[in-house]
Amino acid sequence: MASPSDRFRQIIFYSLVTGRDAHGKPMLGPVSSARARVQPSRRLIRDAGGNEHLASHVIYTDAALTLLHRLWLPGEDTSDFNRARRPVAVDELVDGAGVVIFRKVWL
Repeated sequence: MASPSDRFRQIIFYSLVTGRDAHGKPMLGPVSSARARVQPSRRLIRDAGGNEHLASHVIYTDAALTLLHRLWLPGEDTSDFNRARRPVAVDELVDGAGVVIFRKVWL
Protein backbone atom coordinates (compact mmCIF):
# COMPACT_ATOMS: atom_id res chain seq x y z
CA MET A 1 0.00 0.00 0.00
CA ALA A 2 1.33 3.44 -0.89
CA SER A 3 1.91 5.93 1.89
CA PRO A 4 1.58 9.73 1.64
CA SER A 5 5.34 10.11 2.02
CA ASP A 6 5.82 8.34 -1.35
CA ARG A 7 4.81 11.67 -2.91
CA PHE A 8 7.41 13.69 -0.96
CA ARG A 9 9.90 14.20 -3.79
CA GLN A 10 11.35 17.57 -2.86
CA ILE A 11 13.89 18.43 -0.16
CA ILE A 12 13.30 21.19 2.37
CA PHE A 13 15.69 22.39 5.05
CA TYR A 14 14.73 23.38 8.56
CA SER A 15 16.21 24.51 11.83
CA LEU A 16 14.86 24.89 15.35
CA VAL A 17 14.95 28.30 17.01
CA THR A 18 17.03 27.72 20.15
CA GLY A 19 16.86 31.22 21.64
CA ARG A 20 17.52 34.87 20.91
CA ASP A 21 20.77 36.82 20.84
CA ALA A 22 21.40 40.14 22.62
CA HIS A 23 19.71 42.00 19.75
CA GLY A 24 16.59 39.81 19.77
CA LYS A 25 17.50 37.97 16.57
CA PRO A 26 16.58 34.26 16.66
CA MET A 27 19.46 31.83 17.11
CA LEU A 28 19.10 28.60 15.16
CA GLY A 29 20.23 25.08 15.83
CA PRO A 30 21.76 22.86 13.15
CA VAL A 31 20.10 22.77 9.74
CA SER A 32 18.44 19.46 8.81
CA SER A 33 16.79 18.25 5.64
CA ALA A 34 13.57 16.36 5.03
CA ARG A 35 11.61 15.00 2.11
CA ALA A 36 8.50 17.04 1.42
CA ARG A 37 5.94 18.17 -1.08
CA VAL A 38 5.90 21.96 -1.44
CA GLN A 39 2.83 23.50 -2.97
CA PRO A 40 2.02 27.16 -3.60
CA SER A 41 -1.15 28.14 -1.79
CA ARG A 42 -3.19 31.29 -1.35
CA ARG A 43 -5.19 30.59 1.77
CA LEU A 44 -6.20 32.63 4.76
CA ILE A 45 -4.85 30.90 7.89
CA ARG A 46 -5.55 31.77 11.51
CA ASP A 47 -2.57 31.29 13.83
CA ALA A 48 -2.66 30.13 17.45
CA GLY A 49 -3.15 33.72 18.61
CA GLY A 50 -6.19 34.21 16.37
CA ASN A 51 -4.40 36.47 13.88
CA GLU A 52 -5.09 35.95 10.19
CA HIS A 53 -2.26 35.41 7.69
CA LEU A 54 -2.30 34.83 3.96
CA ALA A 55 -0.32 31.63 3.46
CA SER A 56 1.89 31.48 0.38
CA HIS A 57 2.83 27.78 0.61
CA VAL A 58 1.74 24.55 2.22
CA ILE A 59 4.33 21.86 2.87
CA TYR A 60 3.51 18.19 3.38
CA THR A 61 6.23 16.30 5.26
CA ASP A 62 6.77 13.59 7.85
CA ALA A 63 9.44 15.68 9.60
CA ALA A 64 8.52 16.66 13.17
CA LEU A 65 8.18 20.39 12.44
CA THR A 66 6.63 22.86 14.87
CA LEU A 67 5.95 26.58 15.02
CA LEU A 68 9.43 26.97 16.55
CA HIS A 69 11.19 25.92 13.35
CA ARG A 70 12.38 28.02 10.42
CA LEU A 71 12.24 26.55 6.93
CA TRP A 72 13.94 27.04 3.59
CA LEU A 73 12.21 25.95 0.40
CA PRO A 74 14.03 23.86 -2.22
CA GLY A 75 16.86 25.83 -3.82
CA GLU A 76 17.03 28.54 -1.14
CA ASP A 77 20.30 29.42 0.60
CA THR A 78 20.23 27.94 4.11
CA SER A 79 23.08 30.21 5.23
CA ASP A 80 20.82 33.24 4.71
CA PHE A 81 18.62 33.58 7.80
CA ASN A 82 16.55 36.23 6.02
CA ARG A 83 15.37 33.57 3.55
CA ALA A 84 14.13 31.30 6.36
CA ARG A 85 10.37 31.13 6.60
CA ARG A 86 8.37 30.94 9.79
CA PRO A 87 5.43 28.51 9.93
CA VAL A 88 2.04 30.12 10.54
CA ALA A 89 0.30 26.84 11.40
CA VAL A 90 1.16 23.15 11.60
CA ASP A 91 -1.55 20.50 11.21
CA GLU A 92 -0.83 16.88 12.12
CA LEU A 93 -2.73 14.17 10.25
CA VAL A 94 -3.04 10.96 12.21
CA ASP A 95 -4.15 7.42 11.43
CA GLY A 96 -6.83 5.44 13.27
CA ALA A 97 -4.37 4.54 16.04
CA GLY A 98 -3.45 8.19 16.68
CA VAL A 99 0.00 7.94 15.07
CA VAL A 100 1.09 11.01 13.10
CA ILE A 101 1.30 10.10 9.41
CA PHE A 102 2.44 13.50 8.12
CA ARG A 103 2.22 17.21 8.81
CA LYS A 104 0.86 20.13 6.81
CA VAL A 105 2.96 23.21 7.45
CA TRP A 106 1.51 26.54 6.34
CA LEU A 107 3.94 29.35 5.46
